[in-house]
Amino acid sequence: MFFTRLPFPRRAQRAASATVAGGALSIGYATAALASPAGTPADAGDLSAQAQETAQTAELTVAPISADTEAAWGGAEIPEVEVTPLWEQPKQIAKARRLASDPEVVATAAVHLRADASVDAESLTVVPEGSELGTDADAVTKGRFTRVYTEDGLTGFIATRLLEDYVVEAETTAATTSPSSSSSASSSASSTAASSATYSSIVTAALAQVGSAYAFASATPGAFDCSGLVSWAYAQVGKSVPHSSSAIRATGTVVSASAAQPGDIIWSPGHVSIYLGNGQQVEAVGPGSGVQQTSIWQSSPVFLRF
Repeated sequence: MFFTRLPFPRRAQRAASATVAGGALSIGYATAALASPAGTPADAGDLSAQAQETAQTAELTVAPISADTEAAWGGAEIPEVEVTPLWEQPKQIAKARRLASDPEVVATAAVHLRADASVDAESLTVVPEGSELGTDADAVTKGRFTRVYTEDGLTGFIATRLLEDYVVEAETTAATTSPSSSSSASSSASSTAASSATYSSIVTAALAQVGSAYAFASATPGAFDCSGLVSWAYAQVGKSVPHSSSAIRATGTVVSASAAQPGDIIWSPGHVSIYLGNGQQVEAVGPGSGVQQTSIWQSSPVFLRF
């Protein structure tokens, strides 16, 4: 048998060298693939482990969560915050006493001092008629109520219609006048007839404001409270009359009803008006009514002359 040795090119010899590359072993012209077929796990043991894990997962059951009615869920309870009312705060009490020591208004009747500006609000106390009360520099009003301060240190609200403007200077002047000088001035005023022209001008000025609105503590044409109308009308003839019903009562000279003449002042607790004669008067009635000419409705009016 004859064998023919075929020539083997150098390039083929280099390709025939044993190499391991890309997971395949090349030996000569034969190549053995070590990689697993596509889609088949490289390790059969891995297949078994995955199958077991899948089986265990499939068998896992989750028990439903049920809440016990008495269970505490751990939510933080919000504590009730106790708020100290304004009238019980130390600083507010000190402020109330300080402002009440320099009163600005006076109660015209016994009235409830309420915690808020409402007739339904808690009543802190009953303020007696004639009580002198403090207010803020600019009186704080809410609707029909005004905030006031008492000597007892209370802060609250009173219906504005039951408050009359108070003039400390006028009260001080009256207090410092001796009884003898007061009686002397009274007798002198009673014996001297007032100038009819002067008092006629007072009446004319007051009647000219009929139809004006009512405004607490105001003495401006077009808006008056009761003492504001009186003090303004008297000012038109150069007479100084306090802008306060209580101060007017303290400083005026009382005359009898039979001696009263048009232009004199009619006083009743918490209210003043100007006498017109023949049972008539001109007055700032109150909120919603304004300045009107009315019949004398006061049961026991006091007539005063300045």
